[in-house]
Amino acid sequence: MSTVVDERLRRLRGELDDHSRIADHLGLDLERPLRSLNDGYPENAVALVGKLTEKLLKELWRHHNIEGDPTTKALNDLVKRCRPHIRSSTVMDALEDIRRLRNRSTHDGYDISDEDGLLAVRRLVDVLVWFTNTGSAALLGGEPDVAPEVARRCEFLAGLYVTLGYRQAKRFVLSPDTVYQLFCRESGMRLEYVELMLSQDVDDLSTVLASSGGELLRTKLPKLTRFVVLEEDNDSATSVGLRNLLGLDFRIVRYDGFVDTLVDLEAHLGVVSPSAGPAEPRSPVNAAVLSTDPHTGEPRMTESEDAAELLTRLARGSANVLVTGRPGSGKSTLLRSLASNPETRRFRFYFDLGLKPKDEPFSEYAARLLAPAMAADRSCAYDLFLYLIRSGTALCVLDAVDEGVEESSPAGFLKLFVDLAAVLSAESAVIMSSRVSFLADSPQVRQLLDSGAGRSEQLVEQMYANGVDPAKVPHFHLVRLAEPDATPLEKRLTASLELPSGTPLADALGTNITRTLAAHGRAGLDERMLDLLGHAFLSDRTMFSLLDLHRSLGPAAFTDGRLDFEACVLAPLLRMAGPDHVAFVHTAYQELLAARYLVADEYRDAAADMPGGAFLTEQVRAFLAGIAATSRTDDCVLPAGTYLVGPAERLLLRRVPGSVRFDRAAVTVARYRRFLEVLNSDGTSRWDHPDQPANVTHHPWTDRLREADYYTDARYDAYPAVCVNWWSAYAFAAFEGKRLPTSLEWEAAARGTDGRLFPWGDDPDAGLVNCADSWVGHPVVTYQAWYEDFAGDAVRRAWVTPATERPGNRSPFGIADMVGNCWEWTSTSLGDPGEAVICGGSYDNPMRAVQASSKGIYRKRGGSNAVGFRCVKDVTGTEETTV
Repeated sequence: MSTVVDERLRRLRGELDDHSRIADHLGLDLERPLRSLNDGYPENAVALVGKLTEKLLKELWRHHNIEGDPTTKALNDLVKRCRPHIRSSTVMDALEDIRRLRNRSTHDGYDISDEDGLLAVRRLVDVLVWFTNTGSAALLGGEPDVAPEVARRCEFLAGLYVTLGYRQAKRFVLSPDTVYQLFCRESGMRLEYVELMLSQDVDDLSTVLASSGGELLRTKLPKLTRFVVLEEDNDSATSVGLRNLLGLDFRIVRYDGFVDTLVDLEAHLGVVSPSAGPAEPRSPVNAAVLSTDPHTGEPRMTESEDAAELLTRLARGSANVLVTGRPGSGKSTLLRSLASNPETRRFRFYFDLGLKPKDEPFSEYAARLLAPAMAADRSCAYDLFLYLIRSGTALCVLDAVDEGVEESSPAGFLKLFVDLAAVLSAESAVIMSSRVSFLADSPQVRQLLDSGAGRSEQLVEQMYANGVDPAKVPHFHLVRLAEPDATPLEKRLTASLELPSGTPLADALGTNITRTLAAHGRAGLDERMLDLLGHAFLSDRTMFSLLDLHRSLGPAAFTDGRLDFEACVLAPLLRMAGPDHVAFVHTAYQELLAARYLVADEYRDAAADMPGGAFLTEQVRAFLAGIAATSRTDDCVLPAGTYLVGPAERLLLRRVPGSVRFDRAAVTVARYRRFLEVLNSDGTSRWDHPDQPANVTHHPWTDRLREADYYTDARYDAYPAVCVNWWSAYAFAAFEGKRLPTSLEWEAAARGTDGRLFPWGDDPDAGLVNCADSWVGHPVVTYQAWYEDFAGDAVRRAWVTPATERPGNRSPFGIADMVGNCWEWTSTSLGDPGEAVICGGSYDNPMRAVQASSKGIYRKRGGSNAVGFRCVKDVTGTEETTV
């Protein structure tokens, strides 16, 4: 063994000696790994470190009463189950290294070197340091002379300083109610000290100090940071008596206020604290709590009350909450009030993820925001934040999580939740807000947020890696804000601008922009704002430097030639987002500008060509649908151009390269019967697809038809042709000199250029569509409601109806019955060539599943009573039409 290794072994032996109390309490032989290393067997050293770590974690398991028997658990399981009870990131990293080295040695056939053995012992020391230095009863055993509450507080305060890089140098139990602690750390070439005297009884502290004449505290160490930590405020006479005993070097602070000596949380919360002066009266906002049915996975409303009172009650407990509501519904106001209320929790943190750069990890963003509030040790800001979160004493408010994702999709939110996994502690309260309703509606996302077997394995593993046991994380209460006729934002704007009651949000926002510019004589900035701010939103850019505004909007955007926030003519619409950056006070302003930008054909085409695609939100789509309604035609021609497509959580701009004429209605029984008359004897035709499999017939799947005479009785002539497979639909289209539409063409034809939700507009109307809601006579919101209300009698009555029976179900291009009644085949396949995309929903789907964006996948050989089709023909020459 080399001299260098020998020297490192000697140092490690000395450091292990510092943890003899843990060794004695648990019967650990900490010398054995060192002896194995000294004898040249590093693999044995790694194995022994693994065994010692197992013993430590089993004791931790028992101490915290974790469910189950730890005696049969292997190291991997012990690490996973115990980590939620470890507040130190250093300890968690050390456990990961030990686990990795142990697995390499035992399972992976990895050649273990002396360096690996030394690392394993070093990481074991790191684990022991935390528990020894914090005086944790988990591994050290209790101190019979210390009151349990005093011991708990000593451990918490010690943990604060160990997190900041200190080690406990001395600890004296002076009485059951009073404990002395001394911490030190290296800082360059010198040592820094912190001295604490903690007591929950000031009279006991005075007696202890008087009995020694204060000699205990008259050390010859360098200048110290000295604190006397008391349970509560004391009268001035007591304070004077203590100061006479202590001298002037000590600060007397309350235990509840001690964290303020390390981080100024009031400064951190300055952005959410109410402004000086009387607060505006708050309009109550009703909210419903949705909990997940354990059998169906569907949400059920369990309670409804004022949102502020509901959130305050949940935040005071150990609960994670996701608040959803449409733009302007008051989410941010509620969350800011929650964070600024000192009665909510002892420690409160507020982060607006709408201001977080998409490529910046949450840990770096949080550290950057917290660093200015740190009295010192700014590099430890995030570690201190996590320590407080894991201690179960903190509330973490994460506003606008939907604006902090790289893409608004289940995958995008999974990535964000993985990034936030370290914050999701079983003892903390995390309150999030989002205006993306699919967070509450999507089964996949509910599984991410709720504990259970359905949760993503990626998220589970990341939670374990960050010290969070998914089984111990309370599920997210889904709090959905009510949707009144007017949101708080709309009410506030209409009142301040003196607009008529019921003014749409887009009109109110637009009026405020216009009047703000007019007040400075800058009305001409409207168009420039579209080019800069509207276009920027489509590239997911919501923060701008003052210099950006000056360069793009020109000097007219500022007054008096000053380049500062107060001189900006848009200041009433903006908020500071950093030292020299700004963002809109509400994202809806920029979304309105983005929608206005997309009205022009050339801008919409440019947005479709943006690298990575344009960033679109449901609010942008809603604004666009309100201000740029598609011109209605009746020729059933979808013009070439750029269209807004996709579900609410993944909106896209896509080009339709050429104009196509759609069948006005789905192919009917009468039309298909003419095709049946010219089939070959084996059911094939000369129009078949070249890849059509053998044994495919174009005769309808009669044994699946609800009515056996469906294709022979003339009373069904106007009904859609169903129970027809994809190969038959393809051949029929060719028979008529047409083709099947692509899924993009189909959706664009149903939505128009404004991206509407339904062919007729944005408002659901069960009277216009053949769907489950129309058969049961009321909205079907959840799967459970569908199962109870539709799957019984209604499902026996429900079926397709004539293809032109509902004239109101008409797209902007005159195409009828595009949603509901029956799904429709398209020519698009995704991945599996044996499957094709179907669009539009059918008679047995609820209204929320028969939107113009509704799509499914069906096998091409399949035939169903709920699947039909329609054809298209390319428009050429003089017929060519553009948007």
